[in-house]
Formats: sequence, C-alpha cells, structure tokens
Amino acid sequence: MPNMRLIINNLHDTTLLNASSQALPIGNTQRSERARSWRSTDVSPQTITATLPTPSYLDGVVLYRHNLSSASRVRLEVLDGTEVIYDTGNVNISGLIPLGDFRFGVDPWGATSTDSIPVQQAAFWMNSRLATGYRLTIIDPQNPDGYFDIGRIISGLVVSPRFNVSYGLQLEWQDFGEHRRTEGGSLRTIGEGLARRLSVNLDWLDAYDRAKFTSAFLKSGKRRDVYLSVLPETGGIDEAEYAFLARRENHYSHTHNHFNNWRNQITFVEV
Repeated sequence: MPNMRLIINNLHDTTLLNASSQALPIGNTQRSERARSWRSTDVSPQTITATLPTPSYLDGVVLYRHNLSSASRVRLEVLDGTEVIYDTGNVNISGLIPLGDFRFGVDPWGATSTDSIPVQQAAFWMNSRLATGYRLTIIDPQNPDGYFDIGRIISGLVVSPRFNVSYGLQLEWQDFGEHRRTEGGSLRTIGEGLARRLSVNLDWLDAYDRAKFTSAFLKSGKRRDVYLSVLPETGGIDEAEYAFLARRENHYSHTHNHFNNWRNQITFVEV
C-alpha cells in the first residue's frame, strides 16, 4: 500500500482557467469556501483547462466535492504546451459497490461504496511530470442534477514520508449539531454539518524527510489548504474517509528521539 500523500502547495490556485460553460464561475475551484463551486450550464461534455504560470512538476490532481454520478467518466490530460504527456483516458471515478458486496433489495442500483461520505472526490496519481497545464474532460449525460458541480480542484507535487504513518490514527467526525432542552424538557438539536479532524503520527523521519516536511509546512503555515490521503489508491470507503482537504491545527514541531530519527504529530481539520 502506498504511503500517505499530501499536496501542500496547491498549484491549481495559481492557474489560468477556462471551462466549456460556467453557470457558476470556474474560478470558484480556487477558493476554499464550501459554498463556492464551479457549475456547468447542462450535462453536455465539459472541458476544464488549467494553464500554470510557469512549468511545474505534477504528480497528483484531485476533483473535490463534486456531484458526478456513478455513471460518469472523467479524463485527465497533462500538457506540455500543446503536447499531451500523460492521458488517463475516460475513467469511471465513482467506485461502484462490487457485485460480491452489493445487497440486492437494499442498495440502490448504481450505489457506490462512498455514498455515506459527505464529500465526493476523485484523485488521479501519476509519476512526476514537468507540465505547463492540464485538461479535464467530464462526461456524465445522466447526471440527475442536470449540471456538473465541483467545489475544489487540487494539483501539485506530492509530499510523502519514506516510512508511513504509525498505527493509532485518530479520526473524529465533528458534528456541528448541538442539543438544547426546551422549557418543557424536550430535546432539540440546533445546527448541522460535519467536518473531520485527524491526528497522524510520523515516528520514523530520517534527516531527509524531516527537512522535507519542515520546509513544506513552514511555507504553508496554518492558513493554506492541504490535501491529504492517508490510504491512497486503496479505493472504497477506506480511502475516502481518510482523504480530505484540511488545514493544520497544531503548531509544527518534531522530536529528535535517537540517531538520525525524528518524530512528530500533525493534526488536520477539514475545511
């Protein structure tokens, strides 16, 4: 299984963007607010093109908080000028429940294993390539909403530890609902919404990894959005639950506990 992957410097936020149609502006994919998104005018095939200000290395592109259906197809093309240097082809991103796990009469036809996760996403990982931009083509003619909607796009160079996170992952689904008693004693719940809070321990950082993480996190600070995937490429709910867009909650620190080894704990809160 691949080690945890983080995109700490989101290059998508620096790109010049163009989209086939814009009922809501494509520039919203560069903004952090949950209420902001790009939306197409209909369900005809849509193309999003991102041009980087300078050639940069890419090994990850993520569609985040999308409404694409289980029948959708997405194609990612990484560009060097007008030349396509990497092409995924049209791929299904939904993660349909396999027949062996599908419960006839219980699961709706076309259900995915991640339907229970509030945020739907699709991650594309590749070997690092020097690129001038990328193009996304979305095909989903049966989308029940009548349009395509994407909250954020993340792209950039992956930061990953040589030795993976330690056992003891602490994931908390924070529920914004608050209980209140009425004068008559009835229980009422006020507010709604969910956000994840995840603490990871990196107990086996050599000098190279420690320097790499120090450089990345000090540059990003607490204000910058970070995409993390603890279980990349595992698929299903395991990957989806441990992958989200977040900000660092705690101060960055590390402990030099023995020769050529450092350890730290990082806590992320979902944006």
